[in-house]
Parts: sequence; C-alpha cells; structure tokens
Amino acid sequence: MTTTKIVCTVIYIIFIAVTLNAVGNIKQYIDLNSAIVVVVLGILFAVAAKGDESTIQKLGNGAVRAGWLGSIIGIVNIFGSEGFAAGDLSILGAALAVCSLTVLYGYLLKLGTMMLD
Repeated sequence: MTTTKIVCTVIYIIFIAVTLNAVGNIKQYIDLNSAIVVVVLGILFAVAAKGDESTIQKLGNGAVRAGWLGSIIGIVNIFGSEGFAAGDLSILGAALAVCSLTVLYGYLLKLGTMMLD
C-alpha cells in the first residue's frame, strides 16, 4: 500500500462526509446496525471466499453483497410491519431510508477498497 493510495482514500472519506453533510443532516446517514451488518458480513466474506482476488477486493465485494442482503432483510421487515398494513407513510419512509443505508454502506466500502487495492 502506497502513501498515494492512503492519501486518496482519506480524501475520499472526507469528500463523502462533506457531501453527505451538504445534502442534509449527516445524522440521517448514520445507522450503527446497518454498518455492523455490512462490515461483519464483508469481513466474513473476505476470509471465507476463495479466488485470486486480494483480501481487500474480497472485502469490497462482500460489503456490496452484504449491503443488498441487508436491504432485502429490511424490505421484508417493512412488508411485515404494522406500519405497512396501516399505510402509515411516516413509519414507512423512515424504515425505507434505514433499509437503503446498507446498500449505501456496501458501495462506499467497495469504492474505498478499490482505491486501497
């Protein structure tokens, strides 16, 4: 890993944080449970997957897959909720936002791992 890659990754993280802050309240983009799902499943995928890719590449690929899996789990949870049955859009909107975060986290991690590899 070169200094250039590390500097570019740090700039990437700063740029994403500034962008999220500029488009709205940055707190709406933070959900610890979603982040844990993506990071843990990404790490497990990186450790368990076989292939010629580096561990960093496997981590990024696993994070994207974990993001989509977390989103599907969230959508199933939404469809089974009382808010969905009652048609309460205030509950559904917040739940959809949180369920979308796993995909966002997965792709953000994938882009970061692409720069580091």
